[in-house]
Amino acid sequence: MDDAIYLSDDDGDECILIEETTVVTTRKSQEKTCSTSYSLVDSVNNRPRSNPITSKDWLEEGLDELDKLIQEKRKNNGNSASWSIGNGNIGDIDMMDYGRIPSTSSSSGYATSSGNIGNKPEKRKLTEDEKDNQREMKENAKRAREAEKEKKAIEKDQKKGEMLKKREEKEREKETRKIEREISAAINSKCEQYTYCHIGKTVMNNFPGLEAEIRILYAERKIDNQLKIENNLGTRIEWRRKCIEMKEDEDGRNERFEYMSTQNLFAIVVLASTLKDVINSNSFEDFIIEQRAGFQNGRCTMLIISFGKLDIQKKRLHKMSLEIYETHRVQIVQIETINELALLTAQYLRSLARREKKKMDDKEPGESSGGSHKLQYLGEKGIVIGSRNEIVSDWWSKMLSTIDRLSDAQRRAILGLIPDPISGIDKYSKMDYSLAIQEIGDLVAENGRKVGPVMAHRVLTMLTDETGNSIVE
Repeated sequence: MDDAIYLSDDDGDECILIEETTVVTTRKSQEKTCSTSYSLVDSVNNRPRSNPITSKDWLEEGLDELDKLIQEKRKNNGNSASWSIGNGNIGDIDMMDYGRIPSTSSSSGYATSSGNIGNKPEKRKLTEDEKDNQREMKENAKRAREAEKEKKAIEKDQKKGEMLKKREEKEREKETRKIEREISAAINSKCEQYTYCHIGKTVMNNFPGLEAEIRILYAERKIDNQLKIENNLGTRIEWRRKCIEMKEDEDGRNERFEYMSTQNLFAIVVLASTLKDVINSNSFEDFIIEQRAGFQNGRCTMLIISFGKLDIQKKRLHKMSLEIYETHRVQIVQIETINELALLTAQYLRSLARREKKKMDDKEPGESSGGSHKLQYLGEKGIVIGSRNEIVSDWWSKMLSTIDRLSDAQRRAILGLIPDPISGIDKYSKMDYSLAIQEIGDLVAENGRKVGPVMAHRVLTMLTDETGNSIVE
């Protein structure tokens, strides 16, 4: 209930005290009472009364503002309460706005507060410059996002390009190492697998059983794929080497390059009887020139393989061999069996295959690392002027000095027993081994010590070895 209480001295002045009681109902149907009182200052009763208020425009203005507030708040009918002033029903207003109304000590202050709370600030319209600034800011932000996106895309492409580049470099290095390993193997461990022996079909036809013998021998040496039989070579044998090199293409990539290189050595196989007829007819030099013209490989060595026994005087053959080698670089090789001929082709194949590595090892230390590791024997040279006995004795002394742990006194004692090594070879080759060891070992040197059986064995091995493969130890 709202009651009006008159506090003035006379009937002219009056003040309204508003008391409201609001009942709020919750979901659980429980009632809560909220009481709020607004009063004037009690001292008005004790002070002299003022003149009657002639105008109430400020109150009416406050009520108008309050009415506007109520009209605006009716649209939002959430939590509401019933307001009444005097006998009139004002309407429903939000309890949240109600709770925010502050307590005042005057009616004018209350009305003003109510009016300010009810009014929401109106949105100010932007000017054209502000709109342009906003549009420009939005465009700048958009351009910044696009630039950031483009930058990330570029960085991603760069990383992708770097990864592809590294992958290509690894592939190039891998391919380069593979080619280098093959080049090294072609010179070192697998040199025979990269060298081929080309034999004319005529040679195989002239010597039945030669092809089978060569194939068996090559299979034993694990080079059975290195034999090539050709129809256009006639009686000629050639050796060719597969060369592996590395070259750089237009894109800078290393690629494998392979080609066949004919070695500067070839052989002609003829029967001994045919060769004898050629020599006796004084057309041997013309025969050599004709065969070399068919090879056409610059400065090369030619082998004339005489199959069978060559029935020519040794003195004449020796002189002729020196002349043709000095003039045409031609050597005569005598072969009597098919096995020897097959072995000769295999031996030359191995020799030519290893020659490439030997060339690299024979280079100067500045040119190749292999030359710096070569073993060299530094010994004293023998005399070349003097009588035969002096020259033979000097060279025999140099030969004995190469025997390990043979003292000078022992060497001089052996020189006294065996002054001529050629005579010693003839003597000890026919003597029993134990007797020869005893004879040399019992020698007493200048210092009174014997040569001994160990040194005697070494000297005897040097004199009696026929193959040159024995090791003096």
